[in-house]
Amino acid sequence: MIDFDAVAEQYQTMDGMPLIDYLPIGLPIYLLSLDSLVAEKRNLMPVEEFILKAVLAGVRSTADVVGLLGLGTEYGTKVVNSLSDDEYLSQTPWLALRPKGIAVLSEAGERRIEEKVVSLAWNPLIQGVVKTRLATLEPGRALALERMVRLAPPSTRLPALVDLPLELSGNQLRDGEQLIRYLSVLRRTLRYVPAVLLLYARSRGAEPLARVAIDGVIDNPSSDAIANHELLPRLGMDSLFNRRSGAMAVDQRIKPLGVLPGNGSLADLLKIKSTLQLGISALERQDSAAAATKLDAKKAELVAVLQQLEQIPVRSLLPFEVPQLVDYALQKAKREMLITTTLPVASRLTPMRLLFLDQALKRGVRVRILISDRPIEEEWPESPGILLRKLNDMATHHKNLDVSFLKDADRVVFEVRTDDVMLGVSNEPPLGLRSREPLARAFCGYQLSGSKPVLAYSNNYLSEQALSTIGKIKIPSLAQKKRGGEALSAMLPGGANG
Repeated sequence: MIDFDAVAEQYQTMDGMPLIDYLPIGLPIYLLSLDSLVAEKRNLMPVEEFILKAVLAGVRSTADVVGLLGLGTEYGTKVVNSLSDDEYLSQTPWLALRPKGIAVLSEAGERRIEEKVVSLAWNPLIQGVVKTRLATLEPGRALALERMVRLAPPSTRLPALVDLPLELSGNQLRDGEQLIRYLSVLRRTLRYVPAVLLLYARSRGAEPLARVAIDGVIDNPSSDAIANHELLPRLGMDSLFNRRSGAMAVDQRIKPLGVLPGNGSLADLLKIKSTLQLGISALERQDSAAAATKLDAKKAELVAVLQQLEQIPVRSLLPFEVPQLVDYALQKAKREMLITTTLPVASRLTPMRLLFLDQALKRGVRVRILISDRPIEEEWPESPGILLRKLNDMATHHKNLDVSFLKDADRVVFEVRTDDVMLGVSNEPPLGLRSREPLARAFCGYQLSGSKPVLAYSNNYLSEQALSTIGKIKIPSLAQKKRGGEALSAMLPGGANG
């Protein structure tokens, strides 16, 4: 799956307009299996070519051909017989070229035509073939388990076969093969290419600008097609955009604290922070002494910028910063940390974050992960069930890890708390996606730094009563699920106040 948080950070502004929301989506692609005619040029082996040329020059017996070319009797006879079987020459008993042998010598190879099944990726949004790696296309089920929005094709109409391109990307054709024409569509399978929908704030009251990024690059044809097919309202770009999923609820919690987000050089600090993080990520992929030196310098700069940001009592968060607050908490917490979220998904609870979590637990940090919604039956054997099992295994080995399910299954405000020094509050789940059918909405988030604002918020909204959890939730055994059994085994540790 794509790192959609990194894509959002890469495109945090567009023509001066700030990013106000982003979410992963699946763009529809029809994977077409086509019965096709393919021409293949078969080049002769040198020894075959020499034998045919010897016969053309007048050599008439197998023994003379073998002797002339200095071949072993057994091997030479075998090659002559093979050329005879392939109808390049005849043995009656004297050797003579057949029309096929004459043609292959004159063309320096043989052109064969055969049927072959090839695959094309047809994008119904832009009504064209896309040169995407077929291996990157995902079935709808995989995206559904990751809670990604899947766009429905605006039309099921396929192009005429004569309008499909005859040049294929990838390695579907062997060297020397050429596609002549398509005969029929054998199968059409709906697949999706993972992408990121990026929304930018225009002037007050105007509809946000929407852009789509594929493979980390803005794709203007897909962006325009989504708008032209009026798909944006189905994604949440409607009259409720600025009032949906907790934006107002977050503001209502922060404003009574009596502090306002810091101004001044905040925007510059955030831009420097993002630039340094992207630079560090690029340098970590290099293996050289020069890169290592630059990496150390950039990490030192990043520490200095983070320290400046921590000194601002309350500041607005950018949308992509919410998962980064988890990284900060896992690496910096000394006593305890708290995460409220929807069900974790693999694109956010990554192997690296699981490693940070394990390290924090080994340091003795008490970690609470409180989940608002519940997995449905088909999610247990795969994602997010796999992640819940991993967390369950970690909780078995580390008594300072508590993974529980909140009674409030409709929570729209989420937090990441690090000791009493930092608290992130937003309408974006830190480890999951926003709902089973995510819709676009204006992002709203704040970072509180220092004990005074953190404790003020915690006393109001993070009390035991506010974070009331249900009893232990049992995890179905994988083996029993495969057998269709109803028995339940291993369980996540749940709150005692259910």
